[in-house]
Amino acid sequence: MTGNKSLDNILLLIASLITAATLGIFVYSEMLYQKPLPSDEIEKQNLIEDSKVSVAPDIYKVEKLIINLNSASRRLRFLELEAHLVPFKSNSLDIFEAKKFYVKDAIIDIASNMAPEELNTVAGKVILEERIRKRLNDFFGKSLVKEIYFSIFVVQ
Repeated sequence: MTGNKSLDNILLLIASLITAATLGIFVYSEMLYQKPLPSDEIEKQNLIEDSKVSVAPDIYKVEKLIINLNSASRRLRFLELEAHLVPFKSNSLDIFEAKKFYVKDAIIDIASNMAPEELNTVAGKVILEERIRKRLNDFFGKSLVKEIYFSIFVVQ
């Protein structure tokens, strides 16, 4: 190995100790250690405590907006929209409420720059959702908006 007999013996001893320790840990964890069985009472108590926690996420409702859309034809087109913003954390609702005018303005600005034909497609709705999410998260400087649901979405 290195040519020095005492150094070779020390390295061989260290390698043997590491191998024995690894083998000992493996044998103990796989063959000797018995994981304790779950207690029915403890599991029932945990289930009761977990069921008390609200599962449904808190949402911020953006009231109904009527947005004029760009249209190539002479016919006036508009979008009637009501959205629900789902935040990553419940404490973000206060931030949305404080900046509700910016939230509405962002939705109006993004939707008014899209064509009615584009908004009538599923892909257009997904694009609108992504643009709104990106604009709001960029404005707030962190990811606050997790999902956006449209409860009213009518293009006329």
